[in-house]
Amino acid sequence: MNPFKTRPQAIAFMCVSASVVLACLASIVVADVFMPDNLAGQKGVATFYRCFTPMIVVWSVLGVWAYLSMPERASQKSPATSAGV
Repeated sequence: MNPFKTRPQAIAFMCVSASVVLACLASIVVADVFMPDNLAGQKGVATFYRCFTPMIVVWSVLGVWAYLSMPERASQKSPATSAGV
């Protein structure tokens, strides 16, 4: 069963997943650049990596899944699909 009824739904979901991945990457970069260079800062950066790396992986997989689950365009449907066979 396909969770997406239309292509725009799948495209919107892919945009959300790409935005989340970019936000996670930006958070890691900001933490790496702006955390103080001491033990507490290093622990903070490690926490950012531990928190955001799984989110990057999960949302990337969800974005790929949305791409693969995207319904066909109406003009590209095969005759068997449009005939209801």
